Amino acid sequence: MSCVNTAGSAASRPAQPVHRLQGIRYPGRDYRIPAFYLITMTSLNRKPLFATCENGKSTLNKDGWLVYDLWHRMETDYPAIETSTLVIMPDHLHGLVRVKERMDKPVGVPLRAFKSQVTSSLRKRYGNPELRVWTPGYHDLAVWRKGSLSAYIHYMIDNPRRYCLKKANPDLFSRVNNLRHPRLPQGETWSGYGNMFLLDKPALRSLAVSRTVLAARIAELRAETIEWAQGGGVIVSPFISPGEKDMARALLDAGGSMILLKPDGLCPFFKPHGRYFDLCLEGRLLVLSCRPCTPAAAALTRELCLAMNRWCAEIADEPSETMEDCSAFNSMRIQWG
Repeated sequence: MSCVNTAGSAASRPAQPVHRLQGIRYPGRDYRIPAFYLITMTSLNRKPLFATCENGKSTLNKDGWLVYDLWHRMETDYPAIETSTLVIMPDHLHGLVRVKERMDKPVGVPLRAFKSQVTSSLRKRYGNPELRVWTPGYHDLAVWRKGSLSAYIHYMIDNPRRYCLKKANPDLFSRVNNLRHPRLPQGETWSGYGNMFLLDKPALRSLAVSRTVLAARIAELRAETIEWAQGGGVIVSPFISPGEKDMARALLDAGGSMILLKPDGLCPFFKPHGRYFDLCLEGRLLVLSCRPCTPAAAALTRELCLAMNRWCAEIADEPSETMEDCSAFNSMRIQWG
């Protein structure tokens, strides 16, 4: 793997580091106080400066190892911080920084110094005083809970596998803005991420399951879902209610495919995580949205739920009048295409 989980120097040259995370500077936050910060920095224009993908792993080159060494030197230059898990990818890095005690200056000071040191060293190495290495700024995410910290570390460590698989299978991780397709409802501006060819499948069904549906009916629906999936059918749904989520699990376990309507928009750095990443890799997922990107999850109003159910029916080429219910609200109906 190309992950180095260490708080020390690079004396033993382990397999190599890993990357990824987005965030922004949070107004009003005191960046001098103790906390863990997940940091993401990217190379200018996303040039693959630091590593290459080989056999699903990110292998550092000499410039990547220079970045590695200077990253861990930060805790020597600034004793109030500790550098921990670091993941370096060809065009970006993810690093975990712990502020151990209150600092005189914000944690951004050593981070900017690190970027400057990398740039100065590479300019000297290549004899190019105009060399630019980094995209301006960086992304940070403050992590406070232990459970969240473990989850982020796991995400970082798994990043080389995901990154290299995406590079090897770009069609399965494509994003299209202003997506146009005969199945998509008119009058909306659609964006999509994943396997766009799922829209061309002949067998699509919309799914809406009320929160009040009895367990016996859920079991029947689960059996129908498995049969549909094994027959090559695609389910179209927001997968919001507990019943819909149950159907999603059954669908995926059976090897089926899904078109997922996202109630909020696809932000610039959107990408599926966890199991949904693997679904993209297998060509079994398409995420659709016709909403603008929002910093927080969209409020699930009745109107939005009704609209999503209507859109699902239209995408599946079903009569829209059958979709008058909303899966996120208490009504007594199940709709299966």
